[in-house]
This record gives sequence, structure tokens and C-alpha cells, in this order.
Amino acid sequence: MNIGIIGLGYVGLTLSVVAAKRGMNVFGIEKDKTILKSIKNKKAHFFEKGLDNALANVLGNTLHVSDKFDKKNKIDCYVITVGTPLESNSSAPNINYIIEAVDAFSKFYTGSELVILRSTVPVGITKKVVVTHLSDLCGIKSEDILTAFCPERTVEGDALNELTEIPQIIGANNDASYALAEKIFRKITPTILKVPSLEAAELIKLFNNTYRDIHFSIGNYFNSIAQSFGINGVDLIEKANYQYSRSKIAKPGLVGGPCLEKDAHILVHNMQNSKGRDFVLGARNYNESVEDNIVNWISKNIDIYNIDEIAISGIAFKGNPDTSDLRGSSSVNIINKLKKSELNLRIHDFLADVDELSKIGNTFEDIYQLSADMKMLVILNNNSRYLNLDVRKIEQNMVEPCLIFDCWSVLDKTNQNYKLNITTLGNLEI
Repeated sequence: MNIGIIGLGYVGLTLSVVAAKRGMNVFGIEKDKTILKSIKNKKAHFFEKGLDNALANVLGNTLHVSDKFDKKNKIDCYVITVGTPLESNSSAPNINYIIEAVDAFSKFYTGSELVILRSTVPVGITKKVVVTHLSDLCGIKSEDILTAFCPERTVEGDALNELTEIPQIIGANNDASYALAEKIFRKITPTILKVPSLEAAELIKLFNNTYRDIHFSIGNYFNSIAQSFGINGVDLIEKANYQYSRSKIAKPGLVGGPCLEKDAHILVHNMQNSKGRDFVLGARNYNESVEDNIVNWISKNIDIYNIDEIAISGIAFKGNPDTSDLRGSSSVNIINKLKKSELNLRIHDFLADVDELSKIGNTFEDIYQLSADMKMLVILNNNSRYLNLDVRKIEQNMVEPCLIFDCWSVLDKTNQNYKLNITTLGNLEI
């Protein structure tokens, strides 16, 4: 079976590699020349555990990449994996990339090919837009178009494993579409879950991500409530959860990334219930407000201690599992807010591409150099590498008042003789 994948980003490239490893002939296209060049050189343009080795094993064998499809390669199934960003002026989802993805194979499309959507979309878009467009292209009635919505639900940093382990949801336009989609994903994962419609599958994707966003917002809100009573919120939540199976309050922290920053908005895009909209977006807005709390703490302390330069580490949107992804990063948002002042910024990340970081600020590849002669160090994600730092060395590098904001409490604080003044999210507002 020949599979054509449109878009070789985080979703498309990992799926391409796994499908190619399972024996399918995969033809992936990517219009970004820099990304395409990197892939052709057997190097993913982002960090994903095990991806470069896996890519090297299949590229040129069962995986072929280009900037467009070739008519000599008969494709049995096209998979759309492009992004759906939000409009900057309205937070409405922009589906133009999906239309462009269909156009990428429109001159080869006959109606006999299955088209799978893995992009996150507002409920109803697959049927109303994609199926209708495909029907217009080939002249086949909409109800007979071979289309399925099969959401991607992997976590960045462990996608290659999760693609082969997580149940694959399949919603389809008709029975024939179900059968073809199942035939493909049976080669990838042992568990297939069929849902009754395209819309049901679209909703599952949105429910999964919006649930996580709301879950994290509860932890952030409880943390703030605890601090209003003069109590460290992180410590309190940890004790509330300890060996108590009915309590799984999320650890407070920054909540962003390419999915969570926008999927709540996509879910409510065509939701009629205003109370439901307020509930969903209230959680999203509360998570975003944590960024402002951190900015306010930084601004207050730079005024008190006359600080004109600070060091910020942990720019990728999350640290665990490992990722280099800066999309939707709360850290980047915080940096952009701080840039409105005349504050000088040093930045560092363990995995993010140095060229990408240099577009954001003055970049350091070594955290000890980053912290040298700094009065303030801000750590914003939870990369496990922080646990192995020589905290004493950081202390020796910094100058008084040695202020550290440690968002996720990742530094080793077992030695209480440090002269560092460490603030965490748990006592940020006390």
C-alpha cells in the first residue's frame, strides 16, 4: 500500500517513519525547503527520541520525501497532517492549510483513494469542507467519498512508541472508508476504536486536549488559593495527592504547546452554549494568567534590586518528555512580554535549536555560562537535566541577591546552605 503524507512536521514525520518501518511505502511531501533538506540529510528538524536513527533506516527504502507528489507513484491513501493555527485577531481556527493540503494532490485524485485527516479541526470541518471539496474534485457524491478522521494523540518526546501503542480512533464517512482506514492502522497499532462518525472522532481529539488544559488549570487555581492563605501551594498539592488514589490534582506550572494553547478555542468555535464556552475558555485563560504572574514577579524584583539583565532557561514548551519545540511555548510568551521593557535577556535551552533561540534573544549553550554574574536566573520548564546540575556552581557564578525563580521546583534543594534565594510557583504569590 502506498501512503502519501502531506506535511512532515511533528505529526507527519513521526507517522511517516513508523508507517515506513511497518512495511508501507510512504511518500511524504513538505514545502518548507529548509525542513525538507534536513530530512533528506537524515536529520529531523526537531528533537524526538529515536527519530533520527529510525529516519535513517527507512529513508530511500520505504520512505521517500519531496516537495510534491509524482504522478508515477500511485497513492492509495493521502494523510493530511498540517497545522490549524488560530487567527491572531479573532482566535478562530484557520483551515487554509487543510485546503492547501488537498490541493497538493488534487490533480492526481480520482475518488478511489482514501483521504485521512489527522489535523485538529472544529467539529464538522471534515465533512463540510474536506468531503465537499473532494466531491467537487472527482464528481462522486459526498456520501460515497472515502474519508476518515483519525486523530493523532501522541505526546511529543515519545511519539514513536505511542504510535504503536495508543488505540487509534477512526471516524469515517462510510463503511468502505472505515475498512480502508482500519487496514492501514492495523499495521501500526494493535487497537482500533471505531466511533460512529467523522464528528465523533473530531470531538475525541478536542476532548482529550481540552481535558488536559482544564485539569492543569485546576492545579494552578488551587495553588493560588493555597497562597492566599499564606501556604505553599505546590507543597500542599503534593501532600493532598500523596498515597491518596482519589486525588490527582495536577502540579501547578506553565501550560502551553502547539495543541493546548489553541484546542480549547477550536472546541468552542461552533459551540452554541455560552456557559460551556465560558467554562472551557476560563480554564485556558487561567493557565495563560500564570505567565503574567511570573512576569510581575520578575518586574517587581528587577525594580527592587536594580537589575538590568536576567538569565532565562527552559524555553521549549515542556521539558519532560524531551522536546525542542518552541511552538506555543509559555516561556517564549514570557520573554516577549519582558522585551517590552529595556531589560536585557540571556536565554538557554537544553534541546531547542540554537538558530531558533537566537531569533528570540542572546543565546547561551551552557547554563553555567548563562548564570555567570547574574543577579537573577529564571527556570521555566521541567527538563530532567536540571536535576543533575551542580547547584553550588550556579551559586558561585551568580552575584547577590542570587534570585532564582524555579517554576517546576527542579533544582536540588536538599542542601540548605545555598545562598540562593529560590522562589517556586508554590510561593510566588506569598
